[in-house]
Amino acid sequence: MDLAKVTIGCIGLGNMGSAICIGLSKMVPEKNIIAYDVDSSKVNILSQKINFTIAGSIQELSNKSDVIIIAVKPNTVQTVTKEIQRIQKDLLIISIAAGITLAKLSEWLGDSYRIIRCMPNTPALIGEGMSVLSTVSASKQDMQIAEAIFGVLGKVMTLPESLMDAVTALSGSGPAYVFTFIQAMADAGVKTGLSRNDALTLAAQTVLGAAKMVLQGDEPIVLRGKVTSPGGTTIDAIHILEKNGFSGIVMDAIDAAYNKSKKLGEK
Repeated sequence: MDLAKVTIGCIGLGNMGSAICIGLSKMVPEKNIIAYDVDSSKVNILSQKINFTIAGSIQELSNKSDVIIIAVKPNTVQTVTKEIQRIQKDLLIISIAAGITLAKLSEWLGDSYRIIRCMPNTPALIGEGMSVLSTVSASKQDMQIAEAIFGVLGKVMTLPESLMDAVTALSGSGPAYVFTFIQAMADAGVKTGLSRNDALTLAAQTVLGAAKMVLQGDEPIVLRGKVTSPGGTTIDAIHILEKNGFSGIVMDAIDAAYNKSKKLGEK
């Protein structure tokens, strides 16, 4: 999909909205990126990093855009959709607001809009994100546009919306679990004599390398077996982790996030 022929408007310039605009700036002309935020300081910060068209209002952005990305807090989405509705125009709407369902977006916007729901995660800020798309009204071409947009932020997957709470719990909240694990590994390194900086580098690079090995296709349990030599240090560490319920704790944590995501979506 050639995004250079599409004008993309982004409403909301927080971390994720700004990351999307920065990623797009590497692929499309600056005149094809339009952004708006009620907080002018966020607009100013982004304008120091990339060139883009600044909209003075949501209505102005909607008038000039082919695609609108709603990147505001969930409790602000309904207000934003009311402003978009004022513009009688055929638009593709992509929402990244957590917990706001396609049905709710359709209720607020009306059935005439093509709507895609997206759940990205924070590694998108460095181009290593995981974004998941869901739709019931968008065309194949619409989905190709969305895949191209979020492809600049990392990997993209399309799944039924019924799985979006599971996606939120696993990849949406997932970076926080990994940060916690890296912090624990680094703390252990400090406890055993390493400097804090060295311990953090060793822990983070180890997690990065291990993740890349999994993405190459091997199952984690197979890769773990290759590291775990008979009678070696690794099996003793694995024994302690499993004895204390490490796998079960991780599964319980993600299950808790899943249940909370479902409750948020019901509100």
